[in-house]
Amino acid sequence: MEPVVPQTPEETLPPTDGDVEVPGEGEVPGDGETGEGEVPEGGETGDAEVPGGSETGGSEVGGETDGSEVGGETDGSETGGRVDPSVGSVSLVSIPRDTMVTINGSTQKINAAYAHGGSAMAVRAVSEFAGVPISHFVSVHFEELEEIVDMLGGVWVDVPESFSAGGGMRFEAGNQLLNGQQALAYARERYHVSGGDFGRAQAQRQIVEAVIRQVLASSPVELPGLIGQLANCITTDLSVTDIVGYAQEFLGKELTVYSAICPSYTLNQDGVSYVATMFNEWKRMMQLVDAGLDPNDATAEIPSEQADNADLGAASNSPAPRDYEDLAANAMTTDDVAAVE
Repeated sequence: MEPVVPQTPEETLPPTDGDVEVPGEGEVPGDGETGEGEVPEGGETGDAEVPGGSETGGSEVGGETDGSEVGGETDGSETGGRVDPSVGSVSLVSIPRDTMVTINGSTQKINAAYAHGGSAMAVRAVSEFAGVPISHFVSVHFEELEEIVDMLGGVWVDVPESFSAGGGMRFEAGNQLLNGQQALAYARERYHVSGGDFGRAQAQRQIVEAVIRQVLASSPVELPGLIGQLANCITTDLSVTDIVGYAQEFLGKELTVYSAICPSYTLNQDGVSYVATMFNEWKRMMQLVDAGLDPNDATAEIPSEQADNADLGAASNSPAPRDYEDLAANAMTTDDVAAVE
């Protein structure tokens, strides 16, 4: 298929992404002012994304994204993944922002964790839900992500369906180069895409993947300088030297990026709209992530180490119904998003 160039109201521009925070191995981010080693304030967060397992060779990462407020709510996403430079693989797994969890003894949406206890509470909520430890983080605000994408000269994204987005933008299905403004609109849209918030979470993972691929496609000589520039647009507890070191380990390897979302369905309880978890499917997904396998592979055999780990994907902080098959059958689910080829 020929690349498609999306149109803005006046002209074609370059791409942007949303806020992405990635905690990693060994540390928990602290609260306070933004800057290296701290998580910025931002109220409620969006879709959480999960870490993988370091024992199998990868680094555990996970976190949250602040996002910008649009119409009184945040539309960023929490982002995490399993990073394994030794084999050139990255796994990105979203937890829907409205996922039902217990926070301070009451039923809440997971994106409320930050408001209840800052970054430490947000990290703990995601860690308990995923059943893995979380430590390092990277935070990118929407505006900063827009700058990052433009700095990269745009990113290539395979848009799975045609739709209109905010700001009068129109996206046609197909592989296309997005600039910062376009990528921002793409990562924020949920009203005109299949699966609503589930579709938006997929779009945000696509942008994250595209940024990763664009950075790692640079030459070994250019890589340190490029990361140094990009580091000015993020907040993280990792030093520039740490980030460069991770990136350099990927050089010369074929990059594999796995992208998935916690199997979920919409649920209305006591007049509140939540996202509830498909527990068996989530447990299997986290076992695959921890093993460094494709989280979407329905035929993969779970290694004994992960099969024997009762914590993986246990969602111990979720009060959602454990008998969920009939509920999910009559609700919107994470399977309702437009498939990316």
